[in-house]
Amino acid sequence: MTGATLPFAKFQGAGNDFVIVDGRRRAAVGGREGLDWGGLARRLCDRHFGVGADGLLVASDPQASGAAQRMRMFNPDGSEAEMCGNGLRCFVRWLVDRHEVPAARLAVETGAGVLPVEVGADGWVAAGMGRPALRPGEIPLSTEAAAGQPPAGPVLRLPLELPDLPGVQYEATCVSMGNPHAVVFVPDTAAVPLERHGPLLERHAAFPARTNVEFCQVLGSDRLRVRVWERGAGITLACGTGACAAVVAARLRGYVGGRVAVELPGGELEVTWAGWPGAGRPAADEAPAPVTLRGPAVRVFDGEWVLQRP
Repeated sequence: MTGATLPFAKFQGAGNDFVIVDGRRRAAVGGREGLDWGGLARRLCDRHFGVGADGLLVASDPQASGAAQRMRMFNPDGSEAEMCGNGLRCFVRWLVDRHEVPAARLAVETGAGVLPVEVGADGWVAAGMGRPALRPGEIPLSTEAAAGQPPAGPVLRLPLELPDLPGVQYEATCVSMGNPHAVVFVPDTAAVPLERHGPLLERHAAFPARTNVEFCQVLGSDRLRVRVWERGAGITLACGTGACAAVVAARLRGYVGGRVAVELPGGELEVTWAGWPGAGRPAADEAPAPVTLRGPAVRVFDGEWVLQRP
């Protein structure tokens, strides 16, 4: 039988779309206590039998010091992701639209730490994405894949043979933006059979936590074109952490400068990364600069989901 309803909002950033719900204690009424968010994500994100989305964002009570809000992100397969850049930007836009944010800047707790977000006068939302992790163990890579890679990183050219596809091999630059990414540079992103090769790379033995996959085409020193296979979601029109990882990887390999426009099937995002304080590869004690992601965050519609009870 049907029970209470769960209000939600649908947002998108460059075509990367999300369902946002309020899971904070003050909203835990009408049967929301103890909800299985992963199971709910599988139902809500289904594009035929649910609302349809690339992920479920849950507003939660902050636990970390200095955080004004907390965002949890659940993939369409029900798994919880550490971080989602476009989701974070949409989450803050949702808070602003609800008049919950006294200023256009706040700190949000995520699985990748407490991150600053700012809403610009033009309506675009900029998120501080933290520092990229470049050590093999931080990405993470398997012990076998990490062998031969510099312990302090970066992992610039990791060979990856695709299981069940003899002779198909890629070379990935690996980055963690709080979640793992394998960036593969190709002459033409449109020529990549993403629906076939994406899932094989996501679950490659080199990545014990699975990985997001970005196929990246360099258009110039300030522009990239990217297609994404997201871990737990599949092909998406955009990916914020993926755009960041692609820019970090491209700059590590000397292809781009510090401010880059990233073209994705759903729209364009802007990524800024200053690299390292010094020139060349980092010393073991050098920390890479933080990455900033900027782009649109748009409300699509509001609705109510009927919670099913046994």
